[in-house]
Amino acid sequence: MPTPAIPDDPTYTNHGDQLLQLLLQICEDFLANTGPATRHEVDTLLRTRGITGGPGWLIDMLGLTRLRLQNATHRDEQGDHHDT
Repeated sequence: MPTPAIPDDPTYTNHGDQLLQLLLQICEDFLANTGPATRHEVDTLLRTRGITGGPGWLIDMLGLTRLRLQNATHRDEQGDHHDT
């Protein structure tokens, strides 16, 4: 069994970012393909938290957050190759 990564290990953060990106993608895909009843429940949940943008807003935020993480990961990977 491999040794678990430790929080100070850079690969630990990259793995965590990849898992978060996957989770965001799953949520985004799920919410984009739900029926009216589920959308209504999500809207009700958001409104209880003071968010009035509805399920579409949540889907957009999931997608934008995922893209921002992907771009940050991509920049980090490129930076690793250019070190001298």
